[in-house]
Amino acid sequence: MDELILLPENQAVRTFFDDINRSVLYRLLGGVTAALLVMFFILAIEGQYLALIVPAVSLVLVRALYSLRDTPWLRRHFPPTLVTYLVAQPLLIRLLFIHWEAVYLPGDVFLAAPILFFRLRSSFTALVVSVMWAVTAGRDLLLSVLREDHELDLVWLSAITALSVALYIVSRSITRRRLEDFLDRWRREHQRHRERLRMREELDQARRIQLSMLPRSDPTSTWLDIAGISIPASEVGGDYYEYFKVDDIRQAVVVADVAGHGVASGLLLATVRGCLYLLKESPHSPSEVLGKIDRVVRETTGKRNFVTMIYALFDRDRHVVRVACAGHPPMLRYVAATGNVEEIGFDALPLGTALQQEIREVEVAFKPDDILIFYTDGIAETVSSRGEVYGTERLAKRLRKTDHDRTAKEIRDTLLGDVWSFKADGEQNDDITLVVLKIL
Repeated sequence: MDELILLPENQAVRTFFDDINRSVLYRLLGGVTAALLVMFFILAIEGQYLALIVPAVSLVLVRALYSLRDTPWLRRHFPPTLVTYLVAQPLLIRLLFIHWEAVYLPGDVFLAAPILFFRLRSSFTALVVSVMWAVTAGRDLLLSVLREDHELDLVWLSAITALSVALYIVSRSITRRRLEDFLDRWRREHQRHRERLRMREELDQARRIQLSMLPRSDPTSTWLDIAGISIPASEVGGDYYEYFKVDDIRQAVVVADVAGHGVASGLLLATVRGCLYLLKESPHSPSEVLGKIDRVVRETTGKRNFVTMIYALFDRDRHVVRVACAGHPPMLRYVAATGNVEEIGFDALPLGTALQQEIREVEVAFKPDDILIFYTDGIAETVSSRGEVYGTERLAKRLRKTDHDRTAKEIRDTLLGDVWSFKADGEQNDDITLVVLKIL
């Protein structure tokens, strides 16, 4: 059904019935082959060598059908091939038993019955039944001529006619009922498929919109080297990072993470991004910016929607960074002078909770060649295929061992590569965002 719902309705019906007919045909051919072999040996034992032609031709016909199995040609021409077989095989068998009047009625029923198992169009069914009736009537006519009585058994002919009409009616009834059942199911599944496609298109559009909200390129600066990346775990992620040039001497870096990931997270991120853009040129401190966004999130979302965020404001002239954090993983700072890695941050509630909170900020001095790392919990909570958690300590250790003469982009790729190597075959369960900033 998964493949059929991709086809137009008429083609899906035809393919569905062709698959049924192929399955029935090749099951039937097994029994027919066995019967023909038995017939062949009986005729050979009885010395009826001329009659051996009929089962021999029938076996060749069966072998030809087997050789065409699963070929593109048979898939394209299966209905006429099946009709030809249904007409030719009984015709050959009736020719063999033309003198065996004792098996007429059982033989006719036996040869005609398989059509009930095939699902053919009305015209094909009528053709097969008509040819079978004509062959049977013609056989009786031929026998009357051979017997020189020139009399047809009208009762017998009426019985064969009634059998043919009943065969047609029953076959069409079964096919029509199967068609209705299939169409009912196909239309439901097709509608669901179209709905899934529509939702996928909307998710793709939402993903494109969200990706467009992320920085298209890293900022160029004479005193900062910055490189960031965000990798969503689903079509629409819940992570966000941004750079703001407040003025000629101040540069802001923001990393945020909305609880969960998906369309709802993406919509909330759009709201947060709009607030940040409105506030980026205002003379607010990082704690004031987070406080204003906190009120917006609380007033526009539900109780379970919250955002973790870290806001860092770098001052070139004072050589300090002011950091405000709301429930976000701490910033990691590599101190070039000592070679140590320290965490900068503090425990705080995320933005959007029902509880009132006082957002604090900390001011830290920086020097050339210091490296600062901003990340979301998708990195720290990455799980390997063995069930181990990556953790902040592993990230700090890898930062300490990194070649610090590299650019911010190279350091970012090195750290991200370490996370990916650790994850190996494990699944990415959360969005991953990493921003590396190096003091020049």
